[in-house]
Amino acid sequence: MRYTYQDSTDLPVQRDFIQDITDLIEIAGRILPLENDAIEANELEKNAISSLDNRIADLEKFAIDVKSYVKSISQNAENVEILDCHNAIVDACDESVSNGLRNLKKELEQKKKDYESHIRDVEQKMFPLLNSLFEHGIYGAVKAYSVRLDNGVFRGILKASISGVEYESELLYRSEPLLMREVHGNIQLPIWVKTGLIHKENKVKLVDVTEFIITNIDYNGISHLEVVFENKKQDQQFKIIYDSQDIQILHVNSDITADKTLSQSIEMDRIEPLNLELKKYLEMSIMSQKLKKIMLDGRDAIVNNEVFDCLKIIMEQYGDIVRECLDRGFVKNEITIKIERTDGTRTEKYVTKEELFNKLSELGTEGLELASILNVE
Repeated sequence: MRYTYQDSTDLPVQRDFIQDITDLIEIAGRILPLENDAIEANELEKNAISSLDNRIADLEKFAIDVKSYVKSISQNAENVEILDCHNAIVDACDESVSNGLRNLKKELEQKKKDYESHIRDVEQKMFPLLNSLFEHGIYGAVKAYSVRLDNGVFRGILKASISGVEYESELLYRSEPLLMREVHGNIQLPIWVKTGLIHKENKVKLVDVTEFIITNIDYNGISHLEVVFENKKQDQQFKIIYDSQDIQILHVNSDITADKTLSQSIEMDRIEPLNLELKKYLEMSIMSQKLKKIMLDGRDAIVNNEVFDCLKIIMEQYGDIVRECLDRGFVKNEITIKIERTDGTRTEKYVTKEELFNKLSELGTEGLELASILNVE
């Protein structure tokens, strides 16, 4: 599939932009009421917690003041009755304050539990709604992958960021080992082996790693990628490290690329494209993706009620494409894309500015702010 503007220029994202923008607005319409309710409830709970904290502090201060006063007026007393009265007042104060503090702290602990429970409840409602958006609808994010073979299952973590928004998702790839040949065909790598029955000597041996199992892939989303693969017996392991234009190949702890003799036997024309194939696999072969965390400038966006601010940042990318669609389109106020299928069939898909504005305006002032960012006001 090929996605273009109406003037046949490729879209910066090769996706159905009209569907994505429709989904984004629908998700915003379901998320914002949840966040607004959470803001109101959180404010009440925080005020209640603050009030209890103040009452505890006031009671503790009162106890100190009472005992200090009683001590000051009985400091020089020699009458046993006065001393007994002093002790009785102090004991009664301690007992009363202790009971009061115990009840207040119990109430405070319950309020904090209620607050944490409310946050979890909001997360449970928001994450499923946001998951589909963060699977495919975040344009321009830098995505870092860390994938491991775990009990025969390829699992991973995606950490991505864009303009202060960071998110983390659990990934599931496949339930069987991934072989080197499935990613990039036949590859042989040179190692030193000892040969000879009596007189041992080193000899270069080419190891066919075609059937080796990939156990780890780490990619920082920019230029650094590492892949580890081993044979089924787990007695041969290689690591290839791609960093900008540099390639390093390790066999166990030995650097093959630093060995002048071994490096001459490396087929770099077969090693270099593996980098691109692995990146393609990481992105295109995900079986399931589950959103686990959303951060804004290092803070938990859900706990701090900042999901709307995240949506604004995400929508900025969409707003740029909307503006380009309008500039490159042939019909005023229509956001149009062209879709070319693999069989050569061409279709157009569009939505009007008015349609998008009307949907967003239903969300109140926040929706109007999003409409401005989206360039449909």
